Amino acid sequence: MLNQLALPLLVLGGCTALMILKDLFRHPHPVPVMNIIWPLTGLYLPFIGWLAWWYLGRKPSRQVKLALLVPQKIQGHASWQTIFISTSLSAAACIFGDLMTLPIVTLLNQFAINPTLWMQGLICALISLLIGYFLQFLAIRQREKRSLASALLLALKTETFPLLIYQLGIFIFMALALKFILNQQINPLLVTFWFMLQLSMLIGFVFSWPANHFLIKRGLNPAV
Repeated sequence: MLNQLALPLLVLGGCTALMILKDLFRHPHPVPVMNIIWPLTGLYLPFIGWLAWWYLGRKPSRQVKLALLVPQKIQGHASWQTIFISTSLSAAACIFGDLMTLPIVTLLNQFAINPTLWMQGLICALISLLIGYFLQFLAIRQREKRSLASALLLALKTETFPLLIYQLGIFIFMALALKFILNQQINPLLVTFWFMLQLSMLIGFVFSWPANHFLIKRGLNPAV
């Protein structure tokens, strides 16, 4: 039953990502790093990711109207649109973190090193943080005229909290999935495993939403 549900949703997520990617060639986002983030959004939000792209990312006029491209100093409008886009950046970092953690864990196993679930979560969190800082740094530099040091400092301030919360959501869900569904096996060859990862990204998105709302409301996290 779970496999019958997993495969269609995974395929739909992949199709959603490809639809967004295809549309980006004709309607590129004015903040270039978002051209990477939007297709990734489709992976864990099948079809909904496409609707979000259509409404929030496709038309520059809408971006300006929603204050998604204004400088950080006058941010503070915590609408659901700005929170969604900021959270999607954290999600993209976590996707890269998950994908890079899998081969690392596999390589460690080849050397008879079996990291615990906590250690795997820590590796994934560290990789996600580094990627998140980089993505946020690029977004800030592409949107605002800031020095390298200033943009890097702002990226550290804005991404650490929501990314850690996002990873907490992923860790809690995957720990439960491994215990009750995956039989404590991390097997990339199983469709169910990738489905659990897809769901964990959605759970992390829900976890991270309040964190981004808190930062944006106080002008600490510029939406991109």
